[in-house]
Amino acid sequence: MTSLPIILAAVSVLLVFIALVEAGAQRLSLPQSIVLAALGILLGSIVAFGQMTVFAPLAALFADLPVSADALTLILLPPLLFDAALKIDTRRMLDDAAPIILLAVVAVCLSTFAVGFALAPLGAEPLLVCLLVGAIVSTTDPLAVLSIFRDVGAPGRLTRIVEGESLFNDAAAIALFTILLNAVQSGSGVTFGAGFVVFLVNGLGGLFAGAAIGFAAAGLMALTRHHSAALVSVTVALPYIAYVLCETALGISGAMAVVAAGLVTAARSRDGRAPAAWRHVRDIWEQLSFWSNSLIFVLGAFLVPRLLAGITLKMALATVILIAAAFAARAVVLWGFLPLVPRAALAQTISHRARVLLWWGGLRGALTLLLALSVTEHNAIGEETKQFIAVLSTAFVLFTILVNGLTLRPLTRWLGLHKLSAFDRDLGAGARALAADAARAEVESTAAAYGIGADVAASALLRATGFNQEAVQVPAAAKARLELALVVLAQAERSALSRHGEATIVSPKVAALLNREALRMGEAARAGGRLGYLRSANRALRFGWAFRAALVLQRLLGTRRPMSAALAHRFETLMVRRLVIREVSDFATERIAPVLGTRIADVCHRILTRRRSRLESALDALSLQYPHYAAALEQRFLERVALQREHREYRMLRQEGLIGAELLSALDRELRRSNRRLEGALRLDLRVDKEALVAQMALFAELPAQSRKAIAAYLRTRVVVPGESIIRRGERGDTVYFIASGAVEVDTGKALIRLGRGSVVGELAAFSGARRSADVTMLGYGELLVLDGRAFRAVLAENPLLRAAVEKLAAERQSAPQPALDATPGAPLEATAAAPSA
Repeated sequence: MTSLPIILAAVSVLLVFIALVEAGAQRLSLPQSIVLAALGILLGSIVAFGQMTVFAPLAALFADLPVSADALTLILLPPLLFDAALKIDTRRMLDDAAPIILLAVVAVCLSTFAVGFALAPLGAEPLLVCLLVGAIVSTTDPLAVLSIFRDVGAPGRLTRIVEGESLFNDAAAIALFTILLNAVQSGSGVTFGAGFVVFLVNGLGGLFAGAAIGFAAAGLMALTRHHSAALVSVTVALPYIAYVLCETALGISGAMAVVAAGLVTAARSRDGRAPAAWRHVRDIWEQLSFWSNSLIFVLGAFLVPRLLAGITLKMALATVILIAAAFAARAVVLWGFLPLVPRAALAQTISHRARVLLWWGGLRGALTLLLALSVTEHNAIGEETKQFIAVLSTAFVLFTILVNGLTLRPLTRWLGLHKLSAFDRDLGAGARALAADAARAEVESTAAAYGIGADVAASALLRATGFNQEAVQVPAAAKARLELALVVLAQAERSALSRHGEATIVSPKVAALLNREALRMGEAARAGGRLGYLRSANRALRFGWAFRAALVLQRLLGTRRPMSAALAHRFETLMVRRLVIREVSDFATERIAPVLGTRIADVCHRILTRRRSRLESALDALSLQYPHYAAALEQRFLERVALQREHREYRMLRQEGLIGAELLSALDRELRRSNRRLEGALRLDLRVDKEALVAQMALFAELPAQSRKAIAAYLRTRVVVPGESIIRRGERGDTVYFIASGAVEVDTGKALIRLGRGSVVGELAAFSGARRSADVTMLGYGELLVLDGRAFRAVLAENPLLRAAVEKLAAERQSAPQPALDATPGAPLEATAAAPSA
């Protein structure tokens, strides 16, 4: 058995080789995974054939290295999958969820069956073994593809699809591999239905268990979010806990569990909380990912000479069939199933050229080799079967690495996918213009401050940047310049939000949410110009699904807490948007106008003014209803500004040597205590004193206190939003509404009447059973107390005085020459003539 020092020495030498490969791959302009595979094969060949050569010491070092599939899988696979999930923006991935799931899950199953049924007629192995080969070669390696995509500037959407496909593809393929491997070992076989159920249970069970573990870890991360070392420790432990727990204790897919836990953690890391600590976590995981990817690739390729040692002519023929079947199955998915996705309005269309690149970019790598190696370590499987699986899988990996990998870059260029779009070229020109303007201003001010001549300054600027401002060509067409300006404005908005969120001047969580909205606005401006930008901005002001869900819960169950939280969240997001739009307006004046022209800057100002007007209207509707909460939010914002300024001043005083380290620590502790007071959202109180409101209404003023208390017990609270229709003219109504706060507009067809707090609407229709006589619409946010008709009539039956008053009121309105108003004013705000119909 190899001693521990030998193992450590071998791993250390491998890390040195990997470091050299990293540098060499960049110099040779080759994908890192291809060079790593070459290194692994070279080391494996040295071990196999170099015992009597000058490489004998190196061969002796690696000869007895305990490289087993189980060890490599347990040590390297969980962090590999977790890091891939950690890098994905879950919300952005949802935009292409349909093609990702299609390529990851459907393609894995189709590829497995295509390969299995293509190999089975050869008669070399049973169908079940051939299906197992299909599952093994269905795993993909995105490293080479992504590195080439980034080098040649392939579209960002393709990169996201490949990342998402690889993440779920590997997890799905491992789950399918596990089912088929157990069936091959047992020799009992498995029916399609039973296999599908097991696959579904393993996959979904792993996803749900991993998500639960991820959310549990998120609670622990919340306690340690300001301590970067503690966060790193939790995230390193999380993938191993998820994998081992699900694989050994629960018997479900550990790979799926790690992916789900990683996605939950990724969402947590992007919620804007403790950004500095999470940056440290991502930096550490970047290094861990580099080690895991490199070691698993080198050690997997290290086994290639051993696995290919027994190849025969029949196996070579099987390899050709395997290659044809695997790529044919991928083509069926890309050109057969994928076009159905945009037709179902589930995602945007993917061009034929992009599909060609996705088809040829299905490289296989170390995970395929690991799965093949794991089969050779099971004693229940025959030696010929092991050899068949190992040879075919290894040969297929080598084909994709050496043929696909080395031709992917030329193919990308041949398809023209490396070229920038016209918009991106314009964006680049605008970026150069902005940079030139900033550099010119900086050089001129520096030259003036130090007494350097203008000609020297101009020469320095030209040599430093490689161009001058006059040489920069911005788009000539006004439409192209405006689209460019709007994209730049969206990016400026994102920068402001990130800056304020990191400084905790605004809630980091809100800053992260609005940052994503600004990103969507930039993409909408890129695709649809001014209209796309404004549509995206208006969409951001609509009530989201969380707000609507809280509204439904409040109305159905009477729960206030979700509605209170939703209103508070909307309040804060609107205030932060208002703050940032003002900053972006200054940016348009200072940066857009000098480069893209005053006319474009004026159009940007008009667009921002339109956004600000809509924003102010939405915010005023809330502020009028909850003025004390609005003032509390503004006060909290100013407190955060003051604390951030104190923080900067303390740092400056320390740098200047005016205060010492001990005093700085004491001052920081005071600031932390003050900041903790400002953490979390302010609570918005939605409670209504029903008895007090009933007592204030003219309709119930003459009733005894006991009767008013009984009426209050029947009332249900309902939060309403601006523009919501309460009553429609002509409909049958059996509900009475008491305005607890806010205002409504009553449209009788001949007059518009505004009623406020204390008014009652709908009581006559509920009493008489007649149709509604007017439309009633909510003018702003408010709360209604709702009394259904049966309860209202029961109250009238118990209170003769109230019944007499309502009957008298009904008789007076019915005898009036104009249509009866189905409302009792409590606080009439305004009455105007009806507006002419449009």
